[in-house]
Amino acid sequence: CRDFLIQVQNIAKERGEKCPTKVTNQVFRYAKKA
Repeated sequence: CRDFLIQVQNIAKERGEKCPTKVTNQVFRYAKKA
């Protein structure tokens, strides 16, 4: 699942969020759906 986490980090960087805690929460929700 490293590739998925890398994509998430890239998205967080694009959004400019230094502490992507909210992003990770959305990712876990998306992961549960997928």
